[in-house]
Amino acid sequence: MKINYSYIVPFIVLVFASCSSNDLPSTTNTNTLYPEFNAEIEVQINGWSLDAMEPFISPNGNYLFFNNLNDGINTKLYYATRVNDSTFNYVGELTGANQAATPHLDAVADMDQNGNFYWTSTRDYPNQLNNLFHGNFNAGNITTIGRVQGDFNMDTPGWLVMDHGISLDGEELYFINARLDNANCVGPCETVMGVAQKVNPSTFNTHPNTATILQNVLDPNYIYYAPCISSDNLELYYTRYFKGEITSNTNFEICVAVRNSRTSAFSTPKVLFSKTISNLVEAPTLTIDKNIMYYHQKTTDSHKIMMRYRK
Repeated sequence: MKINYSYIVPFIVLVFASCSSNDLPSTTNTNTLYPEFNAEIEVQINGWSLDAMEPFISPNGNYLFFNNLNDGINTKLYYATRVNDSTFNYVGELTGANQAATPHLDAVADMDQNGNFYWTSTRDYPNQLNNLFHGNFNAGNITTIGRVQGDFNMDTPGWLVMDHGISLDGEELYFINARLDNANCVGPCETVMGVAQKVNPSTFNTHPNTATILQNVLDPNYIYYAPCISSDNLELYYTRYFKGEITSNTNFEICVAVRNSRTSAFSTPKVLFSKTISNLVEAPTLTIDKNIMYYHQKTTDSHKIMMRYRK
């Protein structure tokens, strides 16, 4: 997710003016098997005609969560119910997740198999700096809402948890911390990706081997966001682009890195899809069987959710 916090975080505007590991090779192994996907299919959400971004498909496949435009003014979470793989019926707002007063942002749905729901929110920022929230999902409602605690929170003005991805069993949280400074950067100035382990549903602490697990994935020349870990914990998907000025030629890439076991380091990533900003692709999410990828794409008049079947 690329959030424009300049509208909703006046503090930033004022101050800045916006496991053990079995290592895989640090270079791509020609024997590494990466997933491949077929042609793009547009997803139809019956009853919804506005921007649809940051899709997440529930573990049971019955719900498609998404948010509207990430403008940081009136960004909310919504959901739709499944008709078939590429068709969903819009139901409404995700009750409990969205703030009432503008400007605000509630976005980036994420959920484990037990109904523990996670999302990013600007509730009471900057008075409270940890902006990742959790609750219990049941039939379109989020209850028992609280902040996600843990040492992965930077607790530093200007740094926010921009994105996250929860493992199916809820035991690991892949997080993206982003530093925002509207005086010097368009979008995040820098990002930090890491892995945190569950202490309880409301607390995660950084995995002691995070650096090793992600050693082949991370490159300081890139901005990272929208991580998604597959149901078997063997495929890590995310979006990236080159750090620096964003131009009409900047490529936004959906990438995947793979590994042989949950305790192994991920491989060197492979770029699956790459588009310039005029029709950028972002925020992949997978069905539990890994056979379908959903993501959003910028089109002429809005952002739309797309899908691809795995080859």
